[in-house]
Amino acid sequence: MIGADNTLELCNVYHSGQVEPSSLMQRLVGTVKTGVILKDVSFSTHSGELTAILGSKGSGKRALLDVIARRVPSRGHVLLEGAPLDRARFNRACAVARHSCVLLPGLTVYQTLAFSLTKISGYLKTSKVKQVMGDLALSQVANKCVTSLTKSEYRRLVIGVQLMRDPIVLLLDEPTWDLDPLNTYLVISILSNAAKKYGTAIILTMEKPRSGRFPRAVAADVFDRGRRQDARTPVVTDVFPFLERVVYLCLGDVVYAGPTRRLLDYFAAVGFPCPQLENPLMYYLCLSTVDRRSRERFIESNHQIAALVEKFKLEGQAMLQGVEHQRHVPHNMQMNYGKPGEMAAVWMLYVRMLASIFNVKAHGLKQIFLRLFALPIYFFILWIFYNDAKDYQRAFITKSGLIFNAMVGTYFISIMNTITLYGPYRTRYYHESQEGLYNGASLLLSCNMVSLPFSFITTVASTAIIYP
Repeated sequence: MIGADNTLELCNVYHSGQVEPSSLMQRLVGTVKTGVILKDVSFSTHSGELTAILGSKGSGKRALLDVIARRVPSRGHVLLEGAPLDRARFNRACAVARHSCVLLPGLTVYQTLAFSLTKISGYLKTSKVKQVMGDLALSQVANKCVTSLTKSEYRRLVIGVQLMRDPIVLLLDEPTWDLDPLNTYLVISILSNAAKKYGTAIILTMEKPRSGRFPRAVAADVFDRGRRQDARTPVVTDVFPFLERVVYLCLGDVVYAGPTRRLLDYFAAVGFPCPQLENPLMYYLCLSTVDRRSRERFIESNHQIAALVEKFKLEGQAMLQGVEHQRHVPHNMQMNYGKPGEMAAVWMLYVRMLASIFNVKAHGLKQIFLRLFALPIYFFILWIFYNDAKDYQRAFITKSGLIFNAMVGTYFISIMNTITLYGPYRTRYYHESQEGLYNGASLLLSCNMVSLPFSFITTVASTAIIYP
């Protein structure tokens, strides 16, 4: 709907699951240790807002994204526009980008976006690709292979693939992980602008919302702003102003969930004002983290966090209830999201695989060699051994041995080709199939459509070498 203000609400959500890594034997015998991961989580977010879920490792951030994406069972209510959100509806209207998302290595930035599985095509899709690249600061690397991108560029490209579908809600798992403070600032600022422009409610997890001070000359190189006014003036890269809402988690409990503009007032009211010159996000993240440096500190921090959780349940939610600020709702029409038809998906997968193969980059050349030249070269080597043998009874390769080695080599090279070439497609299929874009049959059909012509050509070439 044009200018719609969509709301995602979580009400009293509980989730139980595996709480620590398990061995293969534990999984086989069913002795995996489980427990409560999320405890009474409630918050809401709206169109055009950027919401951060903050917490240390093991706090339940990723589990919360899985609950919203309806990929794990939970108790409580997850509502989108006031209606229950199930797995099918999430796949139709929302999107999720995993931290470990793998893109096809043989494609450029432009091709990766252009071959994303969306409903639109032709001129509309070309315009959308250019718009997304401009919004995510990827226009300068449009013809660059995905394997040669920086960490920041790669993360932005993964986000761009999802933005191509105009989701109502976009979930991002640690999009700033392992980035320096300046690139973290760049990614968060871009996401904030994208949320407002596309009218998407973006929810991201962060373990370390770091900030720093950099010379303006360094910042200009990263942001590509052109003219530098004063290279001596430092730039403070604090992501706090870009976040409309923040959720603090500690061991599954909510320490705070609400607008960032009320964050400082709330904690000051409960006795924890933020010191001057401190990054509020980091300060209250440390406040919401269990201190494990000693037994005494562990017990003290546990009691403090338990008190903060109880205070938020008793006072915080009442204090924040009814406090809403006016939001800018962009006039956009979200119509691109949803999976394409089966035949359209097969065709897009087929074209994407061909584009990955026929390029002059290392990955494309490797695919061409393995698909076309590996078997003929192997047969040529067999022919040399066979042709040089004077006494077939004493030779390493007899006439029967030549046939046997040709058969075995064909099977072996086929297996090696599958292991080497199918890996990236299988990994990409895992992520896209979870989004409901296509099924395994569509992937196998498109793979066979690509592989059969190569198999025919290499078989004819190999036979021409060995048969005479």
